Amino acid sequence: MGLYPYQTRVKELIQSGKSVILQAPTGAGKTRAALSPFIESFFDRPPETFPRKCIYSVPMRILANQFKEEYDGLAGSYEKIFQRTMAISIQTGDHPDDTKLESNLVFATVDQTLSNFLNIPYALGRGSANVNAGAILSSYLVFDELHLYDPDVMLPSVLGMLRWLRDTTPFIVMTATFSSNMLKRLADALGAVVVPENNPAREGMQDVGTQIGKQRIFQRCDTPLSAPEILNPEKRGRRMICICNTVERAQRLFQDVKEELKAKGDSKTQVRLIHSRFYKDDRDEKERWIRDQFGVPQNTYDGPPLILIATQVVEVGVNATCDVLHTELAPASSIFQRAGRCARFEYESGRVFVYLPRDENGEPDYTPYFLKGQSHKTERGKRLCEATWQALAHPQFQNTHMSFSLEQDLIDAVHTPVDSEILDGIQDNERGWLEDALRAMREQEQGLASELIRNVNTRFVVVHPNPETDEHLAKNPWYYEGFALQPTTLYRAFKESSNLDVPWIMQEACILRDRVSDEETSARQGSEYKWIKLSAENDVFTAIALAVHPQLAQYDKELGFRFGWSDQDEMKLHKRQGGRNSPDYGYHRETYAEHIAGLYAAYTQSFFDETTKRQLLTLSDEVAYVLHKFASGFLSNKEANLDQVIRAMFVCHDIGKLNVEWQKWAHTWQRRVGTFHDGKDMSVPKDYMAAHTDFDASKEQKEAQRKLSKRPNHAGEGAMAAADLLWSACNENKSVWSAAITAIARHHHAATDGYKPFKYHPAAQHAFAEALRTINLDSTWADKVFAWTPDGTEGLSKLLVDFTPAEKQTILLYFLFSRVLRLADQRSQID
Repeated sequence: MGLYPYQTRVKELIQSGKSVILQAPTGAGKTRAALSPFIESFFDRPPETFPRKCIYSVPMRILANQFKEEYDGLAGSYEKIFQRTMAISIQTGDHPDDTKLESNLVFATVDQTLSNFLNIPYALGRGSANVNAGAILSSYLVFDELHLYDPDVMLPSVLGMLRWLRDTTPFIVMTATFSSNMLKRLADALGAVVVPENNPAREGMQDVGTQIGKQRIFQRCDTPLSAPEILNPEKRGRRMICICNTVERAQRLFQDVKEELKAKGDSKTQVRLIHSRFYKDDRDEKERWIRDQFGVPQNTYDGPPLILIATQVVEVGVNATCDVLHTELAPASSIFQRAGRCARFEYESGRVFVYLPRDENGEPDYTPYFLKGQSHKTERGKRLCEATWQALAHPQFQNTHMSFSLEQDLIDAVHTPVDSEILDGIQDNERGWLEDALRAMREQEQGLASELIRNVNTRFVVVHPNPETDEHLAKNPWYYEGFALQPTTLYRAFKESSNLDVPWIMQEACILRDRVSDEETSARQGSEYKWIKLSAENDVFTAIALAVHPQLAQYDKELGFRFGWSDQDEMKLHKRQGGRNSPDYGYHRETYAEHIAGLYAAYTQSFFDETTKRQLLTLSDEVAYVLHKFASGFLSNKEANLDQVIRAMFVCHDIGKLNVEWQKWAHTWQRRVGTFHDGKDMSVPKDYMAAHTDFDASKEQKEAQRKLSKRPNHAGEGAMAAADLLWSACNENKSVWSAAITAIARHHHAATDGYKPFKYHPAAQHAFAEALRTINLDSTWADKVFAWTPDGTEGLSKLLVDFTPAEKQTILLYFLFSRVLRLADQRSQID
């Protein structure tokens, strides 16, 4: 099927170098509009004309799962035509399948994308914090469902990042429900083009995709959502979706509906519940059921009556339709997102009933959009809910088909004042955001995630009988699946359980100490934790992760997790899939020149990774577009040959290993490692300049290396030794030079900023000259390295990238160089 006119317009703009802000109704094909320029370019254009990687960011994990399934098939059809493989992956908390963002098309949560750019990656350790930022800036970026981003934390960071990248990285941001004023101001701030570009084009959006011929009627109901309302014959449909604003209300409604159906003798109607407090396998099964039962158009569904009770987890991305949607009041943008699950396909009709929840005093209850006694920022949610409720009472919107244009009119009426306040606040704090972002990048400070990515006011909770003796939890409190709960919910549960006869109520994970080792392994080390019993309910507010005693929790596949007395002394533990387990790296002995040749091969050649079962994108292709952008923009008048700089980084990055002490350690190990190979002599000649030794990462060899003297550091040492050579390779361009030196200094750990004096091995200069020749660099450059005496009197920190606003472009170069160097270094060790 060909592209709709608006999709063609998006493709033309993106491929011509423009970035786009796209607004389109649910079901109109936004995803295809965003990906068509990438997929076409991937298979049919040179890598320097458009990025070979796309990172598609969504606010909810369920969206990433769904999109991957859809585009796996589409990519396969292109591969048959063009004989080129497109690797597609997911990178979310549930599916950490591509922690280094190595596939061509990566569906990720916004949290993952931002954390990688800010050098505080959720899926990698602190030592590897600088690996993935280069992937962000060298990709085509898609940000979907922008209206769902927290306007105080996530949205400012996405906009701040895109402002930073606007001259190097193409992007598209998409929404179904932003006010017209918000769209215009975003376009001005980001240098992007809004699609559709005028009112006639917007009117035409009603005749594309699933918008054709549909009718969706809204009705306001001044009563709480309840079982009698849902089962009222005048409001029933063959398939119904009911959306509550809190998990507790959804669980109660599910039980009430089941009881009322039983009382009526109705055994045919199927009722299911979905929310965020199910274990992954149970949640996946429910999502499959939803796709199977609600993914079928109205005119072909012939199954039993269905009722799905849910929370906001089905608000976006669920390809489902129903005849009737019942929903609690929410801001207008959320209401229309929910309504996208009703009469979703062309020529369908449906009804949407909007209910006003009330608290025990009969007052409107706007939870979670407004929380009494908490941050003044939730006042914004209250205002939006009140304005939405009032707007829905207007005759213009009552009992009439809500077309895309009419939806936009209501959005403008409700959201324009608040949207203006949001953007004014973001604009006023641009400098403050940049300072925080630079601090996160400079210090890899994970604590800034709550200020820059998502201010999640929840605590991770695992149900466990003995967390203090579980060795897995001592290394990783998130080793098992658990649930994210509000501190107020935990506070109330603790207080209500204080008089019960249980050994303990809750325990919290406390960081015990940081483990340290040499620089080549420290990047793969984490923290250790001790589990301590809570003594009072107020302690839940400061905890990072909690364990709840099994006798105080209930769980089943129908209702999910909830607090309540249980006779069970333990609950089944569910190991989290994927995760951040440190890989065990093995090495084969190689000379310095062999290692450098391996890096260059890893940079220029694609290969199949047996571990991940993916054809990895050639690093040179991955960065070709952004290198071209740098060369034609930031560096256009500075004559730095970036390909030459990258090769110079490769040859210089391990110079620190060519010192007497490092080679002594390597030669000693080679004499001992033969004992693990039936006494074989694996020693090397005195003039053998090793870059790696034989090491199989077995428990026995790890223990033997621990007993050996500590392996000397070499990364900072190599950066200092390479300074003069790099100055020539960078054509005396200070920005490029600083970025390259910093990448070398931090090619094992993102925080390295010093070095120690060392003495070159007598065979070092010959080995280095040989390495220069292997990647076609002038072997006389070796003189520039060995003319310098590494006596420790010069400070490395003065040469490193300065994380200040004035150095924003240099920082991007550092990110790019770090990714290329570290991935080439790692890939060179894959057989």
